[in-house]
Amino acid sequence: MKKLLAVGYALLITISLSAQKKTIPIERAFQELDRRGEVYFSFQLKDHSLLSQLTHVISLDNIKENTIYAYANRKELSEFLTYQIDFTVLTAPSELEEVQMTDRPEQVLDWNYYPTYPAYETLMAEFVSNHPDICKLLTIGTLASGRKLLAVKITDNPGIQENEPEFLYSSSIHGDETTGYILMLHLIDYLLTGYGTDARITEMVNNTEIVICPLANPDGTYKGGNNTVNGATRGNANDVDINRNFPDPKGGPHPDGNVWQPETNAFMSFAGFHHFTMGANFHGGTEVINYPWDTWSKLAADDAWWIFVSREYADTVHLHAPANYMNEYQNGITNGNAWYEIEGGRQDYMNYFRNCREVTMEISDIKLLPTSQLINHWDYNYRSLLNYIQESGYGLQGLVTDSMSGEPLNAKVFITGFDKDSSHVFTDPAVGDYHRLLKGGFYNVTFSSAGYYPKTFSVQVTDKQPKICNVQLYNGRLKTNFKADTTIIAVDQSVHFTDQSAGSPQTWSWTFEGGNPSSSTETNPIVNYDQPGFYTVKLVVTRPGSVDSLERNQYIEVKPWYLMGEKSYTVCHGQFFDSGGPNSQYTDNENYTITFSPPEPAKKLKATFNNLAIEEGGTNCENDRLLVYDGISTNDNLIATLCGSSIPEPLFAQNVNGALTFRFISNSSNIAAGWNITLACDSNVGIVERFENQVRIFPNPAVNGIIIIETESAMQKLIVRDITGKIVSSFSPFAETYMLTCNWPTGIYLVQIGMKGQWINRKIQVINP
Repeated sequence: MKKLLAVGYALLITISLSAQKKTIPIERAFQELDRRGEVYFSFQLKDHSLLSQLTHVISLDNIKENTIYAYANRKELSEFLTYQIDFTVLTAPSELEEVQMTDRPEQVLDWNYYPTYPAYETLMAEFVSNHPDICKLLTIGTLASGRKLLAVKITDNPGIQENEPEFLYSSSIHGDETTGYILMLHLIDYLLTGYGTDARITEMVNNTEIVICPLANPDGTYKGGNNTVNGATRGNANDVDINRNFPDPKGGPHPDGNVWQPETNAFMSFAGFHHFTMGANFHGGTEVINYPWDTWSKLAADDAWWIFVSREYADTVHLHAPANYMNEYQNGITNGNAWYEIEGGRQDYMNYFRNCREVTMEISDIKLLPTSQLINHWDYNYRSLLNYIQESGYGLQGLVTDSMSGEPLNAKVFITGFDKDSSHVFTDPAVGDYHRLLKGGFYNVTFSSAGYYPKTFSVQVTDKQPKICNVQLYNGRLKTNFKADTTIIAVDQSVHFTDQSAGSPQTWSWTFEGGNPSSSTETNPIVNYDQPGFYTVKLVVTRPGSVDSLERNQYIEVKPWYLMGEKSYTVCHGQFFDSGGPNSQYTDNENYTITFSPPEPAKKLKATFNNLAIEEGGTNCENDRLLVYDGISTNDNLIATLCGSSIPEPLFAQNVNGALTFRFISNSSNIAAGWNITLACDSNVGIVERFENQVRIFPNPAVNGIIIIETESAMQKLIVRDITGKIVSSFSPFAETYMLTCNWPTGIYLVQIGMKGQWINRKIQVINP
């Protein structure tokens, strides 16, 4: 007799099995071990309390009342025999029916076939080659057999980590449970071909990083060779049940007594590299959604959420499946430990050690499903598969970043009075995003990171809705920061600066280019600017032993805009507005006088009205009115009294000073938008200067970002080109005087002006626009 049978008989003597009826199943069991490396069997057990011991001895598969179904390798069977329990050797599930195989990838997607292993690898590669913009092939590991643990990543930017939940589907960690293997291949195809045409799938792919591993145990599935899944085994090439080989919250790092298998090591490394929010692994042999925990009888912190999403999956299945599909246990769902206890399962590993909400999905009573039934099981499940992916986008989510740099942080997200047994989550340190899946309710959430002050927020979460909570954490260092109440102002306006520095500074030293005052030691100074231009602001803050500074170049822009007020200016070009500026109205009861004088005696001011909106007031504008005087004061000649909305002809200074004075008076009711007047210098009194070739552009070079263009008649078109001839700006100004804001890079530009049926070209230089 073979040596192995001799070992079997020695065991019989050791455990004192004398009855002949007990010898036959033991002999058959060792024959199965010789042939396949594992044996599938059942036994009766009235005392279920013994299961807590047996689950550490053999690989429990299912429990139906008092009948226990299990697998064992040689070591496990030897230990099981010491319990002297009668058992029956069963035909391996993968040998109950011969299924159709194909080496053509396209036939797999037409249903009714299982792929050979080479066809599987080819199909996975073709998914990527056919959809490279949204699909990436991932190799989790390569086994000694040469077979690979493959996955695809499906998302709109597969080469970039984004602020999106990472979701994982994987199947057939038990190599002989293959329904999920085929359904995952079809799910990949469904997502890829539906992208861009199906709105729901497109939204899902755009906002989720979906990873699908159809075959987590290729050595077990193809135990009979690369060309068939018939004869598949539960265990891997070493006859180890991988789904008992993971570190366990209760059982420790090696709950099954075996070293970590190649598949286990590869997947743990893969899960550590990624940051999965949610997932599921597919099994067969029954039909139920099995949620955590498997190892403990105590309930998970998120037990209510688990029941909610598991119930959603099963209830959706029930709408599209026969009445006897997924209807056992608690009508299709179960707490894992309430069904039977296991240690070393991947579900508990992912939940406890990787903070990923993973569930076990048993989706067919038959482990090696006949090919004729594959499409039916797809139809039962595919809607639920999509629903389950979408659940990863709900709950509490956001970014946790450094409050100073904005860089992402490796932070812990913990719910006080709720989280337990590693139910908290962490951010993905590469992006800073977190995704805490929660049942609807109110929660107190604390965000913490090493070296930073924690923050706690009270949030309300709604079922099937995302709740965004972005958090910035501060580490206590001195960091300069400030803001201005506005950064674009008119001439002679003030800016209120506010210190926003972190780290409790004790002194402040401000420097204001072009401002009045030009420096300050106040915490929040107010600064006036009386000349057009771009101006830099610098702040230095200190505390004992620490100093920091921040300089913002060209932070304040003072436009050549002048607002109505009791003032006088020397200008040759600019925009003159009512007291409300370009975007607001004037106010009641105003009585202001403002004078504009040219900087050169030979020049005279010209005022061109771009718009006018002043309260009507009869023929003499008895209500609100704008009075214009030809001179330096209201004692000079009154040349216009304006109200209403009719735009007057341009006004010219004819006095020796070349000045224009404006007085505005408003009553106590009915304000309006005011006016916008372009001020420009002219070389003659009351006569439009004859410009060379009918156009003048100034200042040239343009320093402050403003160019004034004057012509003797209205322009039809204005085009600006860079030195390559490329158009950088195009306008239809329809005005004789036009103020152009140039925000082009430093350089020489060609300004083309269309007027009177011809184009006039002028070059202009831009310096520090």
